[in-house]
Amino acid sequence: MKKIGDKIKEISVIKKLNAHAWMPLVWWSILVAILPYIFSICRLPIVFRVGLLFFIINGVIAYHLGSLISRLNLSRWWLILMPVVFDLAILPKFALYNLMFGLIYLIIELFGLLNKNIYR
Repeated sequence: MKKIGDKIKEISVIKKLNAHAWMPLVWWSILVAILPYIFSICRLPIVFRVGLLFFIINGVIAYHLGSLISRLNLSRWWLILMPVVFDLAILPKFALYNLMFGLIYLIIELFGLLNKNIYR
């Protein structure tokens, strides 16, 4: 599996894209958009999909993206990327109540952005 990842990284377009500091945010956001469809293909029940994927996995990714924005000193506008990409990916197939997770992810990203300065 590592060899496949190395071969993908060697593609010239991917090399040029990865030269930018903001590319990890884009890759994580694309992963968040693809995961619900992968879980659907695996025929996981809705309860597990919402509980495991939407709350736990995407919550951890949202917190990581917030801390990544802080660590890379990127503009605060990057906070909007993951929730918007997630909401656009959810619209075609999933129930509309799942759109609220975009707001939840934005709040979790803000906690990641604050990191250890929540009380200041």
